[in-house]
Amino acid sequence: MATCTDRVATWTDRVATVSAVVIHFGRRDLTDGLAAQLLALPSAPEVIVVDNAAAEPFDATPFPGLRCIRLEENRGYGFACNRGAEATRGEYICILNNDLEFPQDPLPALVAALEARPDAGVAGPALRFPDGRFQLSYGAQPSLAAEFLERRRQQQNRAGGGTELAAREREAAAPLEPHWVTGACMLFRRDAWEQVSGFDEAYFFYFEDIDICTRLRRAGWSVLYRPDVRVVHHGGASNPLANPRFVLSYRREQLRYYARYRGRVSFFLLQRYLSWKFSRMEAAGAIDAALAEQLRTLVRDFPHAAERRAFRSSSTLPPIQEQT
Repeated sequence: MATCTDRVATWTDRVATVSAVVIHFGRRDLTDGLAAQLLALPSAPEVIVVDNAAAEPFDATPFPGLRCIRLEENRGYGFACNRGAEATRGEYICILNNDLEFPQDPLPALVAALEARPDAGVAGPALRFPDGRFQLSYGAQPSLAAEFLERRRQQQNRAGGGTELAAREREAAAPLEPHWVTGACMLFRRDAWEQVSGFDEAYFFYFEDIDICTRLRRAGWSVLYRPDVRVVHHGGASNPLANPRFVLSYRREQLRYYARYRGRVSFFLLQRYLSWKFSRMEAAGAIDAALAEQLRTLVRDFPHAAERRAFRSSSTLPPIQEQT
């Protein structure tokens, strides 16, 4: 690791209540914009940008008071977040995507939510698209039933509306304790973060947010969703099929999560469902033959037993209750 520039940005020795960790990989203009917003917030968080081996490196020079860590290799989103969190000093750790905007300072309300609930380990805000539309930002534990519902909601999320999405938006009007909140913006209590050792770095991209919330809940912590705290998220609208690497990564990490936390029946049914789905998508022209074959091979050959053994042998949390 190295600093992002030869110039080390100046910063105070005051211990901030919140340390904000921003991951930079693409679109330096977005990272610049978020860095400027964070440094201008009344809550005055400590700000750390982790340059995750970006092709266009982040330059900390225009941002006195900000610290930057440059990684020489992209080893995944969770890995980058953990390196940033190791450098923080605040009582709370806020993990942020770089494509966010704050209509108002979200940190005091999120901190207040955690302080009001000593059992809560993480809190997430309500996300909105730039045009004000509702965006999915929390959910139930992944399961086969949730897979079908979530697929519909995601399609409607990108399309701008639909019955299932409208039902979720009505539900999201009240404070909730969902299974997980999105990794785009998560405020962690430091004690909770350290108890579960941050993100699991086995996940490269996708499902690391669901996994850490699952581990927090297993460790006795609650997960909070606060609808009164709104953050604009420019992501979430793109077509995931546009980049085959993202498709493969999502499905790999989905299989990893099921291998760890769901039963053998659920994992087997997921395999059957995904194999059928990819063949159907190939026939419809939604994905090409090469990607379809890569996906089917991934699903067929994923090392379920080895993944489950490795996870259980390394975990210090209570044993997983077998779920179908």
